[in-house]
Amino acid sequence: MKDQTSNDKILPTYWQILEAARELFAIHGFRGTTIRMIAQKAKVNGASINYYFRSKDALYEAIFNEAFEKLGKPVTWLVASVKDQETWEAAIQAWVAFMLRLFLNDDEEFSLVRRLVARERSMPTQFCSDLFESFFNPTIDTLRKLIKMAMPDATPEELQSTFVSCLGQCTCFMNREPPWDRIVICSSVSREEWIEIMKKQIVGNITGRLSFKTANIL
Repeated sequence: MKDQTSNDKILPTYWQILEAARELFAIHGFRGTTIRMIAQKAKVNGASINYYFRSKDALYEAIFNEAFEKLGKPVTWLVASVKDQETWEAAIQAWVAFMLRLFLNDDEEFSLVRRLVARERSMPTQFCSDLFESFFNPTIDTLRKLIKMAMPDATPEELQSTFVSCLGQCTCFMNREPPWDRIVICSSVSREEWIEIMKKQIVGNITGRLSFKTANIL
């Protein structure tokens, strides 16, 4: 994916277009969204979209680039923060908390990114391979590295099963539009409390299977 970073990003029109496109892509998908729809939503003309983004393809990629820089990139720094078992546990908790907030937070930006990710999983676009490498893989690879740090002597099968178990417990919240939200969300507590409860549950499931006796982090 090409980097869209430029000084033009500070201009209001850029953000008007980006925010309008993010919402429309989340609702209608890439194929169902047109430049005309984006222009009407952003209250700009089509020439402005071409000026800032060159094409609908580049605009779609820019949305994921911006989401990764803001939401995903901080998680990739977790591996470097690990010095011992205590900091490892803090790192895995932070990773799980990030994923749960991405899928459970009702903030509009989180919600739209979640829906975009869900669409790419269920109805992949021609950008799926590039998005996987630049958006999904860096975040997911962080989890792989954290698990490997605590299981240096594990077989590939043990590493993969632990990884899939953790990832699956987080991504089960991705598709939670009503009425499916009743299955995965507890209504008797606040959303933040539910995130904290699930974080402890998921991390506990991981740490309960691990031994740090021969780990590289000790």
